[in-house]
Amino acid sequence: MIEIDYLVNVVTIPADLIEAANNKNSDLYEAYKIYQILVESSLLWRVWYIDEYGKIWLDVNLVNKAGEHEFHTIALDEGTYVKVNAESYVVLDELK
Repeated sequence: MIEIDYLVNVVTIPADLIEAANNKNSDLYEAYKIYQILVESSLLWRVWYIDEYGKIWLDVNLVNKAGEHEFHTIALDEGTYVKVNAESYVVLDELK
C-alpha cells in the first residue's frame, strides 16, 4: 500500500474509447460507458489502485437503469484526468 494526497477529476474520454462509442459490439464499449459516467459526473474520485507502471485505477460502483448493482474497475489514461489536492489516504499498489 502507498499513501497519496490527491483525488482525480476525469475530464475527457480517450480517443480510442470515443471511436468505440459508435459500436456497441466493440470490446471497448463498456469502458467507454464507464468513462462517460466519470466525465459527466464532475465528481472527485478516490484512487483505488496504482499499478506497477504508475497507471491510476478507480473502482466505480453504481446502480444501472434496471436497478441492478454494477461494480467496475477502470484504468485512467494519462491526460484524461486532473489531480486535485486532498487529505492523504492509502491506495493499493499491488493486487493479491
